[in-house]
Amino acid sequence: MEEQEPIRLSGDLAQKVVDTIAPTINRHVNIMNSHGIIIASSDRSRVGSHHEGSLEAIRSNRIVDIEQTDAAAGTQPGVNAPLILNEQLCGVVGVTGAPGEVRPLANLIALTVQLLFAQEREHGRSSRRETEARDLISALLAGSADADLIDRRLAAHGLRAPWILELWIPQEPRPDFRQQQAVEGQRTAWIYLSGGYWRLRTSQANIDETHIAHGDKYLESAQSAKATQLLHEAEVLRVLSRRPQLLPRRESRRIWSPEVAVAIARTPERNLETLAELAANVNAEQGRTLLVIASANSMLEAAEYLHIHRNTLVQRIDRAGQLTGLDIRHSAQFLRLQHSLYASIALGQLHIF
Repeated sequence: MEEQEPIRLSGDLAQKVVDTIAPTINRHVNIMNSHGIIIASSDRSRVGSHHEGSLEAIRSNRIVDIEQTDAAAGTQPGVNAPLILNEQLCGVVGVTGAPGEVRPLANLIALTVQLLFAQEREHGRSSRRETEARDLISALLAGSADADLIDRRLAAHGLRAPWILELWIPQEPRPDFRQQQAVEGQRTAWIYLSGGYWRLRTSQANIDETHIAHGDKYLESAQSAKATQLLHEAEVLRVLSRRPQLLPRRESRRIWSPEVAVAIARTPERNLETLAELAANVNAEQGRTLLVIASANSMLEAAEYLHIHRNTLVQRIDRAGQLTGLDIRHSAQFLRLQHSLYASIALGQLHIF
């Protein structure tokens, strides 16, 4: 069986506890590591020296009372209480005074140190996981990382294929997003890069989207079984993130075409203006109607989605033809119009998604 790594107390954290508690209880307080060395004390001159009185507590792993002063050993009456974390003895807290009086204080200080140290360790793990996730997602978005490197980083992060990369751009600042923390073997934390929050997860991960508001832009990649696929999906999302106007809100996902959006996102700015001219006279309501038609399986389905009568939909189609000079019943002409609508959206001229 692999030997458990010993837990080491933080001297800085221990000293903060001592500096906070000692003046309040008006008692002398020492905190020793598992070797009996003082790492924090209300008498800072003693830090780094050996505390003989703590050795019995370390050896027996129990609270030890010291009834009398031992000048030779440098001990005073008090209590030495073991510090236990993750079932490991990691140190001792000593409080001077009559044992019957200070024993409850020693227990309280020991519990405080244990809780704060556990919190510090968890914060350290979370920070490390966040740093690893940032490196991994940065490598994906850079587009220059080798697939073998991505494979190794995914394995180190405990994420098994297939994977899904998510992009989330909140409509308003969301300070509560960190509630969605990393889950070992399922997902990374949300990482802020290039104007949006990114997260990598396994396809089997249980995902709660309640933190994503209806007005937020949100998109997830297709599932990737290989690192090469994941790199491709990351490149697609990276391209789209440069044109956030093209990203759909939750309520607009159904009418959004990833193929057209990616094509427009890759189009140079000077060409977008030319493409957008075809839809120059189309307003947002008309544009949304056209995109609903493009995504629907039938005119009846489109009318039901828009909550209008089929005849009303036909009238809107005729009106679109008058405004654009195109007949959207012809697939090639309708596809040209879709590209023009998406170009207008990318330029901020139409607000549909």
